Amino acid sequence: MRSTFVSVFAAVVSGAVVPASAPAMPMPGSTASPGAPTVAIANAAFATPHVDVLAGDTVTWHNESVRVHDVDADDGSFLSPRLAMDGTFGRRFDAVGTYAYHCSLHPSMRGSVGVYRVLLSAPRDAAAPGRPLVLSGRAALPAGAAVSIVDDADAVAATAVVDGSGAFSATVRPTASGSFRAVADGDGDGGGGPPVQVLVLDRSVRASAAVVRGGRVRVTALVTPSSPGATVVLQLRLKEHFGWWPVRTTRVGADSRARFVLPRQGHRVAARVLLTAADGATELARSSTFHVR
Repeated sequence: MRSTFVSVFAAVVSGAVVPASAPAMPMPGSTASPGAPTVAIANAAFATPHVDVLAGDTVTWHNESVRVHDVDADDGSFLSPRLAMDGTFGRRFDAVGTYAYHCSLHPSMRGSVGVYRVLLSAPRDAAAPGRPLVLSGRAALPAGAAVSIVDDADAVAATAVVDGSGAFSATVRPTASGSFRAVADGDGDGGGGPPVQVLVLDRSVRASAAVVRGGRVRVTALVTPSSPGATVVLQLRLKEHFGWWPVRTTRVGADSRARFVLPRQGHRVAARVLLTAADGATELARSSTFHVR
């Protein structure tokens, strides 16, 4: 009884009387690809109106509202069943291009899918001026194919080679905020994947140490401009490790500060704090050397 009521209620709320439908399953041959998106369908809109995917990826639509919806290509190339609440529909996109779609039951609901041979992933971290930044992506190309990373002016900033899994990466050294995109051989001027934005910040780190209750040492680092969530690493210069050695890793708080607590060292030890990319290794800025005891 309850399931019948939910189906009838969903049909009435949709604004059209339609037969109740079970959640639609992905189409044959539309197995989701790693990195391919799921588009949530809300009450009156597609939650992500535009997504970019790699040729061969499957986009999955998931109806998260109580209203019945469908996914109808403007050019008629695909049409989902009517999706009740929690219904899903998958469509594999093999040909490069832009595919506009809408909900035929609610025509103001519109979206689009951009399909490319190469896709660059947006970096998780801001870069530092002139410092190396690794950009990675995926390609619908054979292993060994060449990919160029170009900047806003379409100048080649780096090159990469596609590996056996379809992935590639390259290192750029941006000096200012801007965008980069990947271009496969043969795409020509204006071709390639969509641009990703790279934020470049000229940040600084100041750090100091003080003895606190219990005889421990507290190191406080201030990162400017404000960078909440950024990764910071405390290093000590340790003879037994023949140089600088990471001893603590944390993240910058909402107050732009990071704090570390150490046991007393028993002797004077050089220390510094590094602001890094999320990997904890790619240095973006560092403090002056100070000492802990």
